[in-house]
Amino acid sequence: MNKCTRCGTMTDGAFCPKCGGPTVAEAVPAPQVIVNTPVQRTITKDDLPEQYQPLSAWAYWGLSILFSIPVVGFVFLIVFSISGSNINRRSYARSYWIWAVICVVLTVVAVIIIALTVGFSGLGEKIMESLK
Repeated sequence: MNKCTRCGTMTDGAFCPKCGGPTVAEAVPAPQVIVNTPVQRTITKDDLPEQYQPLSAWAYWGLSILFSIPVVGFVFLIVFSISGSNINRRSYARSYWIWAVICVVLTVVAVIIIALTVGFSGLGEKIMESLK
């Protein structure tokens, strides 16, 4: 539709049928595009399921103390290593388990090297002498 520039009459022609004035095409508004942008929000500890809850520094410290207890710690270490209740606790228990195995292997290797250099018969005597 065209609009007359003089009287504002709407017509299809190039000139107004009422006053004879020129017409111009009426501007059609551009369609509005609505974009659904996601709302930015911070994920908090409470938003995570129990399985993925992070452990605090005190929890790691407490687990280290617990795993250091001779029999009870060993049982808890095995239970937490295979448990799926908290992924972070399970990963820490597995890393502690690996560290314990590495320490045992290094201790056995050190004892064997000392025994081979000193000799198996004099090992007890050398240990007692070094303690005096």
